[in-house]
Amino acid sequence: MKKGKILIVAAHPDDEILGCGGSIIKLRKNNDINVLFMTNGVSARGKNKINEKKRKDECLKLFKYLGIPKPQFFNFPDNRLDKIELLKIIKKIEIKINSFRPETIFTHYSNCLNIDHRKTFEAVNTACRPINNLSVKKILSFEIPSSTDWTLFRGKNFQPNYFIDISKEIKKKLKSLKFYKSELRKYPHSRSIIAIKALASVRGVSCGVKYAEGFYLNRFID
Repeated sequence: MKKGKILIVAAHPDDEILGCGGSIIKLRKNNDINVLFMTNGVSARGKNKINEKKRKDECLKLFKYLGIPKPQFFNFPDNRLDKIELLKIIKKIEIKINSFRPETIFTHYSNCLNIDHRKTFEAVNTACRPINNLSVKKILSFEIPSSTDWTLFRGKNFQPNYFIDISKEIKKKLKSLKFYKSELRKYPHSRSIIAIKALASVRGVSCGVKYAEGFYLNRFID
């Protein structure tokens, strides 16, 4: 059976597991999965090369554990994607789409609190204009605890309309999150293991399974 192709476009290392880690684990067997990261996720906190290397090492160890290809890092400035010409970001994503030819893209929600998340979505949305024999048939937005849930954009809160059952994958998702130990927080922070598991339970209840990841379906072509 021919494998499908999935591209995950994330702002920072750890967004991929927070947003769709259970789905990665579930879908990796029958799909080729590639991941793009816009920034290193830590440099905005100070010019500490040790922390940048640590975050990247955590990411590479995780991908090896999951058995998926090494991600591609674009190294745009962390938490400053709004200072970069949007066209520059779009072109990077377009090059990957044209070479990899994914059918499905997972990326951020359009109204996250984090500016990098919002700009990543905007760039993906533009790169996926339905022209030039675009391969992408499905665009899904994931939620990121401590960003999507903290936003105060009136009337634009995350309301998932597409769910993936991760009841069998929840334990491995939580284990995968521990590779990013420096990014986890203590409960009741929404980026704690307890809260992340609780969110998966809430999304599961929404669609009648034990645990799920919720997404917003931006586009689907059958």
